[in-house]
Amino acid sequence: MNNIFQQNNLVSKQERELRFGTKGAVVWLTGLSGSGKSTIAVKAEKMLTDKGCRCYLLDGDNIRMGLNADLGFSDADRTENIRRISHVAALLAHSGCVCFVSAISPFATDREQAKKAAEKMDVAFFEVFIHTPVEECIRRDTKGLYKKAIDGEITNFTGISSPYEAPSEPFLQIDTLSCTPDEAAQQLCDLVCLYQQLPQITKQLCDVSIAAGVEIMDVYNSDFAVQTKDDRSPLTQADLRANKVIVDFLQKEYPHIAILSEETKDTGARLQNPFCFIVDPLDGTKEFVRRNGEFTVNIGLCAYGKPLAGVVYAPVTDTLWYAAKGCGAYSHSGNETAFFAQNDRIFVSDKTDGFTVMASRSHADERLTAILDNNKDRIKETISAGSSLKGCLIAEGKADIYYRTGLTSEWDTCAMHCVVEQAGGVLRQLDHTPLTYNRTNTLNDKGFYILNRPENTLE
Repeated sequence: MNNIFQQNNLVSKQERELRFGTKGAVVWLTGLSGSGKSTIAVKAEKMLTDKGCRCYLLDGDNIRMGLNADLGFSDADRTENIRRISHVAALLAHSGCVCFVSAISPFATDREQAKKAAEKMDVAFFEVFIHTPVEECIRRDTKGLYKKAIDGEITNFTGISSPYEAPSEPFLQIDTLSCTPDEAAQQLCDLVCLYQQLPQITKQLCDVSIAAGVEIMDVYNSDFAVQTKDDRSPLTQADLRANKVIVDFLQKEYPHIAILSEETKDTGARLQNPFCFIVDPLDGTKEFVRRNGEFTVNIGLCAYGKPLAGVVYAPVTDTLWYAAKGCGAYSHSGNETAFFAQNDRIFVSDKTDGFTVMASRSHADERLTAILDNNKDRIKETISAGSSLKGCLIAEGKADIYYRTGLTSEWDTCAMHCVVEQAGGVLRQLDHTPLTYNRTNTLNDKGFYILNRPENTLE
């Protein structure tokens, strides 16, 4: 390895995507043999090709006929099989192609390595679990493989004599007993088509956030009244005027995407839509009322409960933080016209000790105090900020950790969540489970933490 050197391309990923009109990504379909992976993948590939999207399918069996023909089905060979496919898929995605992978990939650690291979190439990775019970796979058994495995003619067969580790947190789970292959393929097609629009959508969310900020500042610089909502939180004309600007724009431009906003009555219809904008037109109304400037406009976009894009705008400082899956996270002055410029890209810090911890201006309790006291030898300093600014400061490496033990709502975290993740950070619930969106219960009632690195949890 000492005599091997990285050769950098003269054509960037961004240039390829602009030239060919497709944002590269790896869409990894995992599931048992006979679950329907290949059937769904070939249909999705055809649908997207017909729409003009550059895509290609790497099918597990096809790869074993050539590149991986030297591999068997031992655990070590399975791992090597996935390692090779992972790197080919990442290269294809980096070239500006949506690469579908249809491979059993039974081990969670191997799929995690596939994700890391894609992220190392700076491309998005979508893990899709094709969930079909083994009994149904045996019933289908069009290749006769399960019968041979049950009869002992095939050894190390996944689901029979070799384990399958189902994904615990797939981006998308498709239950084949409740939908047809065509319907499943359409789900993938819709997801990829939305993903292709993310740069444009994110730019528009930045623009409408700034427009909402104008309304907010008009109220901020005047004498304003403060109402109290049923939950005893404050409400001003700034909240309502900003909400109207944002919701009117989203309804006009993206009528096919649901909206959940703090200041709009929730009918629950959004729950039938896998795609949803999550809006807080004025995050930090208490800070707004105190006139300390630490409030933001938050707009997130989620798909199947996971953040895809997020914009946080601070009107007083005219600062934007924004991110989109597969594009990274960025920050710049709101009046700048360039978006996704590499010199504006932000990343979390790499600290493993001597942390700068964020604290809320308005929220603290005994549980949080105990967490900080138990880890005071690892904490260098604590600084305070309001609203989503805490997560954004961690995303750009100016702080490292934030714990929130009290209640929040989806609109408080969704946009910030995307910015943090795309900057390389972690946002999880206090029980270490994922924080998801467009739920029936919009309260984040478990609390959450934001970390620059996953190993830096405070216990």
